[in-house]
Amino acid sequence: MKRRPLVFAAFALGPMALLAGCAGPQIFHGQLSSLDKGLSPADVESRLRQPPLASSPVDLGHRRLDVHAYRLNNGLQVDPYYLVYEGSQLVYWGYLSEFRRQPDRDLAEAVGRAQGPLQAALRK
Repeated sequence: MKRRPLVFAAFALGPMALLAGCAGPQIFHGQLSSLDKGLSPADVESRLRQPPLASSPVDLGHRRLDVHAYRLNNGLQVDPYYLVYEGSQLVYWGYLSEFRRQPDRDLAEAVGRAQGPLQAALRK
């Protein structure tokens, strides 16, 4: 009989710990449907209802891209999510793995280079 309160406490504290891990500014999957290629950073912030957690310019020599980082709550967990702009226009957005699979290699390289500078902001 003494174990029941402990089991109940474990089940009650588990979701609270999960919620604490999800605290902080984040976007949700439903908000992504409002994004379109060509949007300015200000338009994206308005549609997502928040600024990025961090941004990092990446100079590839022949192209300059700006990578913006958000936290995306997908319903199960919160993961880093990236938006890339070229000439102040949104060109691509997704998880890191999606950047690696799309055909424009420059976008994947830019997000890869921006990882270091953006990681500290995403951990806050």
